[in-house]
Amino acid sequence: MSDPLRRLALVPDPYPGESLLSWADALARLNQVPRTAALRMTGMAASTSVSDVFGYHVSSAVVRAIQHTTGVTEEQVRAMTLAHYAGRALDPLPEHDPEGHGALAKWRYRQRMVLRQRSNACPACLRENGGRWRLKWRLAWSFACVAHERYLISACQGCGAVLHPQRPGTARSWICPGPAPGPGLYKPKKPCGHDIRRLRANPVRDLRLLDCQRRIDRLLEGTDDLPQTQAHDIFAALYRSMQHAWAAVRPLRLPRTDKAVRQAWDRYLAAGGFHDQHRPLIVAATVKIATEAGLDASGAGPAVTTERGTAWPNWGAPLRRRATAYGELQLPANRFGEHCSRSSCSVWVPAGRGAVLSDTAGWAAYCPQHADEFTVRARSRERSGPSTCADPLIRFLEDRLRDDEQLAGKEGDELSRQRIEAQRLILDAYAALDSRSAAAKSLLYAVRCLLLPYATHPEFHTRWLPRLGEDPARPVVGGSRDVERNTVGHV
Repeated sequence: MSDPLRRLALVPDPYPGESLLSWADALARLNQVPRTAALRMTGMAASTSVSDVFGYHVSSAVVRAIQHTTGVTEEQVRAMTLAHYAGRALDPLPEHDPEGHGALAKWRYRQRMVLRQRSNACPACLRENGGRWRLKWRLAWSFACVAHERYLISACQGCGAVLHPQRPGTARSWICPGPAPGPGLYKPKKPCGHDIRRLRANPVRDLRLLDCQRRIDRLLEGTDDLPQTQAHDIFAALYRSMQHAWAAVRPLRLPRTDKAVRQAWDRYLAAGGFHDQHRPLIVAATVKIATEAGLDASGAGPAVTTERGTAWPNWGAPLRRRATAYGELQLPANRFGEHCSRSSCSVWVPAGRGAVLSDTAGWAAYCPQHADEFTVRARSRERSGPSTCADPLIRFLEDRLRDDEQLAGKEGDELSRQRIEAQRLILDAYAALDSRSAAAKSLLYAVRCLLLPYATHPEFHTRWLPRLGEDPARPVVGGSRDVERNTVGHV
């Protein structure tokens, strides 16, 4: 039977932006107990182990236990979990699952930019704040410290072990515990002992990368005056772009940046290299490519030129789509770089170039050349004077459309003008096809449908009415007599 929870006398105040595990370590140090003992004393754990999913979110029962034993408010507790970023950098939390934790498990699995059971670190921050680990360091989005202008570190430089692992150990979280004892024969005899606060971190001299990290930090903390949904869209677009860079068929050109980032990217691309995509220097390289890169290294594909540093992503609210005076459709440029989604084109589209379009597969970016195919509206051919077409059906329809256009011009009816233009586009498409082809037969049915408003005209012939047998969506199986019996009646 477990001992009842009681109020603790020595409780440290949560450090701004601190993670829940770091605060538990601070409480353990203050009470001079191991980490697992501090977790049991506060009701955050019921055994001598630390859960693999510790720190993602806390249940209402755990929150009440922490409030009872420490006096820390519910808002402070939840701000120390990764759920604090739900709806922005992470997907929104699922609704309450009364039958179990399946929904939460799926939510945890989908968070690809969370560092599982480990953390990045800024040694200078750990020196200044007394060994408190920031919550945002558990996100791969944090690759640099803006305050100290240093890239974060992700592993001990003495033994290569991950930092701040979620396992039983000493409460002195700035001391590297060494590699985790695995199921194999190797068992580390003692902790590594390196002081993480004294480790060397590479300086950030690339001011544009530093600005990217500053913008990401504002999105994480919600200080950018953007709604959660728009911030989440920005993170989703940036993650999609980083995936393009990580899994590029051809190596992407890394713009000029810091030497440490360039060397890490070269090692990542090397054959047989260690492909840890979430290391801070690799994340910095992919963010650099997503926000600035131009053509592929090979220069293949359509010529898409960009001045260095001028193609920047849209970090703010998305641009609204609108129609210009000429009827051209303007679409927002892609926020971050991506490969062109046209199957025959794989060129890299820099941030701010091309266009983003929505189709059945979702949002996709297209290079300027192929974006014009979607954004530049088709126009009918020029027509002057009476129609000279040999087909009486087409000649009759063109004459009627010309009469309608003159009437719409007198009345200033723009909607009627657009309708007439749409009908002429169908006529042009039909005229460009072989009349014996299946596409031409389908368009002929559409042309016959356009004639229905003019069925009472004196020059109209009943044989021009659309027939059921010609409908490509409802083919009639049978002979010509069956088709004639399905003729639409007189209007």
